[in-house]
Amino acid sequence: MKLKFCIALLAAMILILPSAAWAETADSDDTIVTIVRTPEQEHAERPPCFPDPSDNYIRLPDTENIAQGKPVQASAHNDVYVSRNLNDGKVETYWESKGFPAEMTVDLEGVHTVSSAAFCLNPSAIWEPRTQEITLLVSTDGENYTEISPAAVYEFDAEKGNRIRIDFEPAEAAFFRAVITSNSAYPAHSGGAQVAEICVY
Repeated sequence: MKLKFCIALLAAMILILPSAAWAETADSDDTIVTIVRTPEQEHAERPPCFPDPSDNYIRLPDTENIAQGKPVQASAHNDVYVSRNLNDGKVETYWESKGFPAEMTVDLEGVHTVSSAAFCLNPSAIWEPRTQEITLLVSTDGENYTEISPAAVYEFDAEKGNRIRIDFEPAEAAFFRAVITSNSAYPAHSGGAQVAEICVY
């Protein structure tokens, strides 16, 4: 038993010797080691020397997005890209229509005075630039709609946050509707409109 213990001790000393020798060499080296301590933080922070990409994003109104979380109906969707993704507050999820024209209607649950809308896609650079043609309409009764912004082509670019903002004359709205008739990333009949978030202000 003692012999086994001595053999085990000897083996342990042999394993330790190289690291001990290295430690002695390191102590005698003139190399200066600088210890950088991690700053206390509760979430990831961007160092001041690195520009923030969001500085180039298209600015959105400071007022409340009254479309978020409200009931929404939309045209038929492709695959798993369902209409509830339109206003769930996440740009990582999106709605994709099955063909054109693509229509989405948000029930604002009450009459509001609106003057601006925004359409967002995921800002990741993997989303190549694209254009979509959008028309905006409002209604106070859910049956009769008035056009407040005629069809126009808008550019989505990740460098600008992959979002567009449409300002218009203030209008009373209980229902807000957008109709998309083209998407340069998906030519007619081979895809559809894409929206990660529809915002109304």
